Amino acid sequence: MMRLRRVSCSVVPLLAGCFSYAPIEPSELQPGISVRARVSQTAGERIAPLLGATQARLLSGTLITQAGDTLIVEVPTVMAADATDFGRTPHQRVSIARGELLELEIRRLDRYRTAALAGTAALVVGIALLKGLRGGPGKEPLPGGGGTDALVPLFRLRP
Repeated sequence: MMRLRRVSCSVVPLLAGCFSYAPIEPSELQPGISVRARVSQTAGERIAPLLGATQARLLSGTLITQAGDTLIVEVPTVMAADATDFGRTPHQRVSIARGELLELEIRRLDRYRTAALAGTAALVVGIALLKGLRGGPGKEPLPGGGGTDALVPLFRLRP
């Protein structure tokens, strides 16, 4: 059990490493790509209530369209757990003027990190399977086919 915890804790940082962000100019954007935008303080204060968040200076979402000097980005919202928000979509489209953008990046899958993670996971699973399938001391079958000592009763009656 402790081994499983160690392995799972060591894999968590690798999962975040499968993606990387690269700076991009707004003129090079295409609809449908994943973006991360850092916006000004005033834009963050304007957008925060729409998302149900306390701060919205860093937005990650999908670019929907560009209209003139405005970007429309669909970002996840914070969902409340009460019945009044039933049926509300978990994403909100927000408009960001180019003057409000401080930094714009696109999200890309890092093939090398992903391959390293998949290779490491395959190696760990392979080692675990080999250790589980390989017999160890005291795990060999009894010579001659065993006997009744190997039978395990389903029920025990206690006086």
